[in-house]
Amino acid sequence: MNRALSTMLLAFCAAPAVAFLVYRLARGLGFLERPADKQHEYRRTIVVALYSLLLFLPVLFFGFEKGWPRAWILFGIAAGLVLAACAAVGVWSAIALWRLRHPNIPEPEPSPAPAHGRES
Repeated sequence: MNRALSTMLLAFCAAPAVAFLVYRLARGLGFLERPADKQHEYRRTIVVALYSLLLFLPVLFFGFEKGWPRAWILFGIAAGLVLAACAAVGVWSAIALWRLRHPNIPEPEPSPAPAHGRES
């Protein structure tokens, strides 16, 4: 058995365990429950965007390092588009969360200053 076949067999056998660990992590972090409020929903979207960054950025680095072999060109384009879309959604959610947590509160008008003078 050559090295590529043994690596594929190892990945095939490890995939259910990795999927189960991701499921447990998602359940533990509350991703499988309904969001409690808008803040929770925006935080969840930001975390997913960060995970996609961790997933797709190494693919792009590897592709540019290796000079994008022919079979990887379409995969690299798709990975770049997904990374850009997830980054845009993450930035939008971060801005929406900021606006939700910091509403525009109008400043109170200053009270009129008392008159300084002698009353007779």
